[in-house]
Amino acid sequence: MRARLISVVLFLSGASALLFQTLWLRLSGLAFGNSIWAAALILTSFMAGLGLGGALAAFLRLQRGRPLRIYAALEVIVAIFGSTLVFGIPHLGEWLRPLFQVLWDHQQFLNVLRFGVSLCVLLIPTTAMGLTLPILLADPLFQDRDFGQNVGILYGFNTLGAVAGALAGELVLIQFCGLLGTGLAAGSLSCIAASLAWFIGRKEVAASQRIPGPGLQISLGCRPPWNLLLVSAGSGAILLGLEVIWVRFLRLYVASSSIAFCVMLAVVLFAIGLGAIGSSVIARRLISPQKVVVSLLLLAGIGTLVSYVLFPLPPPQSGTQAFDIESSLQVAWLSLALMFPVAFLSGVSLPMVITCVQRKIPNRMNAAGLTMLFNTAGAAIGPLLAGFVFLPSVGFQSSLIIAAAGYAGLAIFATERSNWSFHERSGRLFLLLGLVFLLAIAFFPYHRAELHFANARRPYEKDGSRLQKKIEGNADTFQLLRCDLFGEPYYYRLITNSYSMSGTRPRTQRYMRLFAYLPLALRPESKNALLLCYGVGVTADAFTRDASLEHLDVVDTSGEVFELAETYVGPGYSNPLRDPRVKAFVQDARFSFTIA
Repeated sequence: MRARLISVVLFLSGASALLFQTLWLRLSGLAFGNSIWAAALILTSFMAGLGLGGALAAFLRLQRGRPLRIYAALEVIVAIFGSTLVFGIPHLGEWLRPLFQVLWDHQQFLNVLRFGVSLCVLLIPTTAMGLTLPILLADPLFQDRDFGQNVGILYGFNTLGAVAGALAGELVLIQFCGLLGTGLAAGSLSCIAASLAWFIGRKEVAASQRIPGPGLQISLGCRPPWNLLLVSAGSGAILLGLEVIWVRFLRLYVASSSIAFCVMLAVVLFAIGLGAIGSSVIARRLISPQKVVVSLLLLAGIGTLVSYVLFPLPPPQSGTQAFDIESSLQVAWLSLALMFPVAFLSGVSLPMVITCVQRKIPNRMNAAGLTMLFNTAGAAIGPLLAGFVFLPSVGFQSSLIIAAAGYAGLAIFATERSNWSFHERSGRLFLLLGLVFLLAIAFFPYHRAELHFANARRPYEKDGSRLQKKIEGNADTFQLLRCDLFGEPYYYRLITNSYSMSGTRPRTQRYMRLFAYLPLALRPESKNALLLCYGVGVTADAFTRDASLEHLDVVDTSGEVFELAETYVGPGYSNPLRDPRVKAFVQDARFSFTIA
């Protein structure tokens, strides 16, 4: 009964944590902006706090304190600081306004400021979140039970709670209670979890049940299993990087909305939670979980490739022949087909890795904390590598292949060479899975990415437009189409993911130029102008036609739209970015208002 109640506690804790994370990321846009750099730095700050919690759990020992009481205190800290941040973050932008004004022309320093402030603001509640699971594993209830089974159940229920929090927050709470009301709801869930934990641990634990384990100290002969810890870090990096890559790929078919992203996130978390619970079922039967980890990593590498190749192409939306899917059920189905297999295997493997580490580090809290520290560190690095390195340089398909190869590399690194011997049954299994992986790489349809790009732009090619240039950027995929008339460029269309974002049709140029002509007509004495969103540059071009204008700042969240500016040619159009009066900023447009 007590174990079931603790599972409920972790379920509530997971729901609360995901609600807070969603709210903090949303509200941080008001203070730091919603550019890709700002979002990445805020997410890194969040993961850094979780990692610090894991680090504390890795190096601390509980000898007298009762874990459930400590856990209850941690949940109260999360509730108090989390709810306070929901109310306070929107005011940060105003408080930091003088610094923003000074650093507006120095984006690197502005990013450092964002990271430092967000880290300080989120540090206390996220550190408390990172401590919760390892602290519970130190409870005497679990001392005489199979460690792998305990980790799988607790981690699984905590992750399933995060699924409930993600869906409830986006589909119900934010809509009916607003952001502040949702923050109070998240704090209430943490308080309920704290109350239950306090109730469960209210009785004194008999002294005989307190079994203080040795700490993580090299002097005691407790040498950390670095290969397993690096596998934990690598697995976290690859899975979180894959999540970024998967979302980028699905946006070629799915409308970019908060609900769509919520559904994708829920599918990944649901798969991880089920996988963790599944690992608890098989953990007690395993003699060598480390060999199972190797098999799971190889299967994850194979699954990364196969799930992409077998991805079910959705039908175009009725009436438009475009994709841009908005139905939550369709988004869930596509996400399940693409993400579920690998996320499920990851959910199975992490508790297994923690179990392997615990065999080297007897103290359960230390083992779990150290493994989670490395996993969280990898999870912080993975999205940055995917979004800022691999996607812009090699594209989403090659990034998937690199991720699959990363899983295979971790499998080799996770065990000794002798375990790959053909004379052992496990060795034959490893070699078979390795052969399947190599065959998947050899026969991979490397042209498949062009099919998906063509599907995204096909509805807009009916007028004879043809692809002029394609860019896979940090945040979006851009395809520029050109329609010719009598062999000369007539107009361009800019497609962002699967949505026609802007164009240069003569009739659309009229109203886009009016955005410049009208304010200049109303304020003819204006010497400076601020243009939010560059698009295809028509409005910026109209501004530069005014000889009396001395300075024009152009702000856009995507640097790729500025890169495409050199592509447009045609009568009556010149690249406005060549004008010395024009200065371009890759920044959140709303953020620019704070310095106006």
